[in-house]
Amino acid sequence: MEILQTTAKMQQSQTSTPRAAAEAQSTQQMQRGQIQQDKAAQISSDEKTSKIDSQEKMDHLVEQLNRSLDPFNTTLKFGFDNSSEDFYVSVIETKSNRMLRRFPVEQAQLLLPKMQELHGILFDEKG
Repeated sequence: MEILQTTAKMQQSQTSTPRAAAEAQSTQQMQRGQIQQDKAAQISSDEKTSKIDSQEKMDHLVEQLNRSLDPFNTTLKFGFDNSSEDFYVSVIETKSNRMLRRFPVEQAQLLLPKMQELHGILFDEKG
């Protein structure tokens, strides 16, 4: 009886070891795939956000941000702050002309597609 139990345990450990190795290998492959996806997303994000280095590009970005904000009927608008060497986008309350927030232009470039997506979700005529 003991021989049967010992044999059964040995067979079970032999079958579970390759299974555990296969699971570990599968997990490693999934992790590698996730790392590759993260790298691809970072490259894609870097390509989308080109460096804004001119007043013309800045004006165009602010115009797009204001257009995407129009349907929300707020007292906010976007402007730009060029008081320093770097470009900054400002959120301005239109009634008092007071600046509420200022952030780097790179963040504004990332904000624009999100605002356009939100506009599409809220005001999509197909829905």
